[in-house]
Amino acid sequence: AHVDCSPHPSSTGADQVRTAVTQQGILLGQHSSQLTATSREVDLLTAQVAELNVRVQELQQEALASRSASSVIRSPPWAEPEPHANSPPPYDGDPNSCRAFLSQCSLVFALQPRRYVTEESQVAFVITLLKGRAREWATAVWDACAPFCATFQDFRAEMIKLFDRSAQGDEAASQLSRLNQNGRSVTDYSIQFRTLAATCHWNEAALRARFREGLKDEIQDEIVTHELPRDFDSLVELALRIEGRLQRRHQRWTERSSWTLGEGVSNSTLNASPSVVNPEPMQVGHLRLTVKEKQDRLVRGLCLYCGKPGHRAIRCPLKAGAHQ
Repeated sequence: AHVDCSPHPSSTGADQVRTAVTQQGILLGQHSSQLTATSREVDLLTAQVAELNVRVQELQQEALASRSASSVIRSPPWAEPEPHANSPPPYDGDPNSCRAFLSQCSLVFALQPRRYVTEESQVAFVITLLKGRAREWATAVWDACAPFCATFQDFRAEMIKLFDRSAQGDEAASQLSRLNQNGRSVTDYSIQFRTLAATCHWNEAALRARFREGLKDEIQDEIVTHELPRDFDSLVELALRIEGRLQRRHQRWTERSSWTLGEGVSNSTLNASPSVVNPEPMQVGHLRLTVKEKQDRLVRGLCLYCGKPGHRAIRCPLKAGAHQ
């Protein structure tokens, strides 16, 4: 008998359906894996965005805090106004104030660099402050377009060469070696001393010794009772303190003598002869002091006998020798 081996139509269709379903399952599995991976990437991006948002908020808070701390927003340097600078007094060619005038002009240029930005503007500013013979010279050289008018430094050097006669170097040292306080205060004496010493290049020990030698005798006598300072500034401070103490002592003597003369001596006694007021010789040579001379010595803290400072008449060495 013949057997029919051809596939049955119904079984072939079922196989095709199963194959299609299998392929769809595979595709669905791939899609599922892709969806899972995409979901993970989305979650990662979401976390990164959240971190960025937090960082942005922190930066905004820091900027806000910084802005509140400095409520005034600083302008750029070129927009800030320059400080005010007073113009130096006019210069008339005085040989002792030339350097000081030019130094003040340099300070103006340093404080206002944008206003006097060019060398020509600086030279012009200096010329506007000149008068007298200095202005006549500057006007002539400016009109002649002299080469040294191109820069302030060259113009300054020319002015110093022409007008400056202030003590410098050896000349200042010579003046310093002869300088004394005389009738001035310690403050005035120290200012002139420092001015001359600035160009002498003396060492510290020499300056201290010369300053001490130039002081008044009464201040020198008081200084030797103290331990000498090791630097010049401390020596000046010590001299100032001693001067103040001596002035207060002289003032007390003045008040005491005024009270004594006002309360203890009558007007008739003041008008009497010097021998009545001063029964004892009160100066060298056994000449008697008048009331005015006596008051003057008391005010100045001088000895009523010899007229020198540093002691009173009761301890005057000349008086002791005269009575031996």
